Amino acid sequence: MADWMCVYMTRLNKIIDLLENEKPVIGTFVNNGNMDDLAFVTDAGYDFVIVENEHQGLDFPMLRLSLQSLLSRKKIVQSGTLQADPTPLVRVTPNSREQNQWMLKQTLDAGAYGLVLPVTESVEAAQAAVVACRYPQRQGDPQPNPKGERGWHPQDIAVRYWGVGVDEYYEKSDLWPLDPSGEMILMALVETVQGVANIGDILDQVKGIGAVFAGPGDLSIDMGLGGDASGHPKVQEALLKVLGECKKRGIACATGVASETDLDQRSEQGFRIFIDLPEKSTATLQYLKSK
Repeated sequence: MADWMCVYMTRLNKIIDLLENEKPVIGTFVNNGNMDDLAFVTDAGYDFVIVENEHQGLDFPMLRLSLQSLLSRKKIVQSGTLQADPTPLVRVTPNSREQNQWMLKQTLDAGAYGLVLPVTESVEAAQAAVVACRYPQRQGDPQPNPKGERGWHPQDIAVRYWGVGVDEYYEKSDLWPLDPSGEMILMALVETVQGVANIGDILDQVKGIGAVFAGPGDLSIDMGLGGDASGHPKVQEALLKVLGECKKRGIACATGVASETDLDQRSEQGFRIFIDLPEKSTATLQYLKSK
């Protein structure tokens, strides 16, 4: 086998790779445009990074630069594969109520390997996000529905960023696990009372969601408890309800961790994706990697 063929012997999306192998996944947030922190999380060894583009303004040229900052030629050479390490997701600007599908398209066109969708709280909104992320499938494709609405552009920036050909990108950039060979992941952020109430219906009726992020911050605000109430019993009860609905359906659930104690507790509860919250602190990351 030619040496070049080894680049296709593993998943391009590290999150999917780890989940399929029943391993924990740990990532963190970095603001769009913060090149120093993006380089830091790359070298630190996080599995993925969520580029924050919801509260930092809409800036697609800056997003392209941010994604470039996550590339490490040393890692690529050492791994011998094209796997994105860390895998970049982007928390998009519109929340799911707005259904601004063109923003999802342009975010993916910049090269993101998936999206974090704020305020996911209805079947209709989640379905709109799924179709915005998918290209229309070929005739005879085993997963033709829901039919994608993502616009096609063969000179897409994402093709070059992923390091694959045009046809390969078309095949690989579908949503996992709807398409078992897809390399794109859609993470639904559940952070409202309505989202918690509807998460079971969303997961049953919308195919294409690869993970769910149970977010306590906005949830506590929506409950009228204030932004510092993430430890409130009602918030914790809601987070565990989201987790329970995910576990019933075999969907990975994510939540934030701020310490080794948090990580142990959330792991025992059944969370599989952990978002390290302390800025420029790798203690939780190193603890997880050592277990």
